[in-house]
Amino acid sequence: MQAEPRGTMHGWIWRANLLPFAQTIADLVRCRLDDGTLTAGVEGSDADDDSWFTFVLDGRPRVEMHFARTRTDDTVLVDVELDGIDKPLEIRTALLLDVCNRYRLTPEAG
Repeated sequence: MQAEPRGTMHGWIWRANLLPFAQTIADLVRCRLDDGTLTAGVEGSDADDDSWFTFVLDGRPRVEMHFARTRTDDTVLVDVELDGIDKPLEIRTALLLDVCNRYRLTPEAG
């Protein structure tokens, strides 16, 4: 088994959790998220065709996320690469990935 670089994670999230997932990571690395670009890029991706959308948050640290929408079950495959992170941020991101595939998040009524 090839060792992954530190801070590299693979998994999936519910498609409805895409924006909360990406926004939380953007907040953690102090970077502004372009929701429209992210949403359009993910909708144009396709896991079955191995067509991934790459989205970069040029924050502190730099985060590169790769997304591929699935056709069958309303999910999105996710690869996250965090460049130069510390252990607490790596743990938070792994936990966020886990929460976003176990639960369907709903926005607060307001």
